[in-house]
Amino acid sequence: MLFNFRMFSIIAERAYQTIKGPVYSLDDALSVFGYYFQAYEDTFREVHPNINAKQIASIIERMPCIDDLRGGSIDIYPTDYPVLIDQHFETQYRNCDYNINHFFSGDIRALRYYEELY
Repeated sequence: MLFNFRMFSIIAERAYQTIKGPVYSLDDALSVFGYYFQAYEDTFREVHPNINAKQIASIIERMPCIDDLRGGSIDIYPTDYPVLIDQHFETQYRNCDYNINHFFSGDIRALRYYEELY
């Protein structure tokens, strides 16, 4: 991986310490980030843009649940992410840079969940 994951992990560990509430372990969260960044590189042959500590913390907080399109919440596990991420990179969006922030915004994960795991 070209992405400096060692430096990212240091920033993510600091961000992780600011989070309250039930979240994945740091190792599980890092595994999701690592898979995403590798998939980005495999798809675009370039390094994913850096994200800041606040964005990292926000993503970690959102990882364990997906907002159900019917108004509820769906628990999701770290082992579910590879199939969702793979489907995300196979999906054609209009005006999308495939940044990890996009993947964790709106209904993106819910739609990929319904396509692949539901």
